[in-house]
Order: sequence, then C-alpha cells, then structure tokens
Amino acid sequence: MKAIATCLVAALATFVLASPVLAQSGDVNLKAADGVNLKATYTSPGRPGPGMLLIHQCNMDRTSWTGVTAALVKVGVHVLTLDLRGFGDSGGEGMSAGFPTFMQKSAGDADMAFDYLASQSGVDPSRMGVGGASCGGMINADLAARKNGIRALMLLSSPPSEAAVKNITETPGLAVFGAAAEDDPVTEGVADALRGAVGGSKHPDSTAKIYPGTEHGLPMFGKNPDLEPQLLHWLTEQLLSN
Repeated sequence: MKAIATCLVAALATFVLASPVLAQSGDVNLKAADGVNLKATYTSPGRPGPGMLLIHQCNMDRTSWTGVTAALVKVGVHVLTLDLRGFGDSGGEGMSAGFPTFMQKSAGDADMAFDYLASQSGVDPSRMGVGGASCGGMINADLAARKNGIRALMLLSSPPSEAAVKNITETPGLAVFGAAAEDDPVTEGVADALRGAVGGSKHPDSTAKIYPGTEHGLPMFGKNPDLEPQLLHWLTEQLLSN
C-alpha cells in the first residue's frame, strides 16, 4: 500500500507540473477622475509576461478585440481592453460632448487603464504595448508619449497627433505598426499620416501596411486576411523579445 501511495503522489506531482497554466479573464471597474464609471476586461495568461492595452474604435466596444486578445494571451501577454466613456458598458456621455472634449477626457481614462494593467501581478512594466483602431489608436499614440516602458505602438486607421509623431521620431526604442486603407473615407489622409509617422521612426521594426480599399479600422482584417496574422506576429516579437 505504501508503494502504491508513493506512486500516486509521484503521478499527481507529474500531472500538476505538466498541466498548462490556464488563462484567467475578468471584468474590471475603473472610476475616472470626474467620477465616471468605466468598464474594462483584464485577461491574464497565468504566468509573468508583458502587457498590452487595447482601445476600440468609436463605433465599437471592447468586445471587438476578443480574437486579438485570445491570440496574445496564448503566447503569454497580459491584455486589458477598455470601453471608452459612452461606449459598451462604460458610463459617461461619450462623443455627444463633442470630439475634442471626448478625446481630452479619454486621455485620462487611458492613463488610468494603462496604470492598472502595469500594476498587475505578473505584468512586466518594462515590456508594454498599446494600440487601437481609429480614435482608440489616436488616444494610445498620445499615451505612448506620456508613459515609460512602452515598446510597441499599434495604429489601425489612426492618424497620430503632432505630439505622438514627435515621440515616435525621438524614441528609438518604440516600434510602430501602422495599417490603413488608401481611400479611407472616415479619416481622409490617414494612409499618408501613417506612412510619415512610420517613416520618421528610428526603430528598425517599425512598419506601415497600406492596403487598397475604403475599410476603416478592424474591418480591414476581413478585407485583408494577411493583416491580422502579420500584426499578431509583430506584436509577439516586440513584446516577448528580451
């Protein structure tokens, strides 16, 4: 009996050591500086690794990142997806207050979300990525100029501001992935804006993917099936490299 018990204990230990660590996901409640309640989802791979903050475009919500989140978490990236104020499950008036006011308030919201992610157990604050589609990418491009530890910036149909372009040009450790449709009718000139921003980057891995068509933001994935896998491969290389 003693020998059997010893074998069982050894087998159990082997099973525990061999079992993969399961990812964990849960909703997060954040309170903005002006009292607005914001909702986010934090997904952990269950082991130490880099962090990635994703912000949706302004006709979607945080659930639009479900596929990207799953792929990043699978390779060991901690992901936080945020509902901007007035979108999804977040409170606030959103863009009804006017786009400039919305963007100004969203900057503080994004800072809070980034700080939350960077403070989570297992997240390496020196290996962070931020990105988004359309207005979400614009918000995170500006955030990258304010925060330390950001290695990767992803912009999907997101023209960066002058401050963001200056930061891209002056920060050789920041890699940029920009993608846009040549004839995007929502944000005219975004393809040229991303070409210019990426062209000014000193990072050797910065790249711009400009496609024919009129798609804006995440719908580019459906029209251009090579885009999402290229983006995920790029993010993995930037965030997981030493």
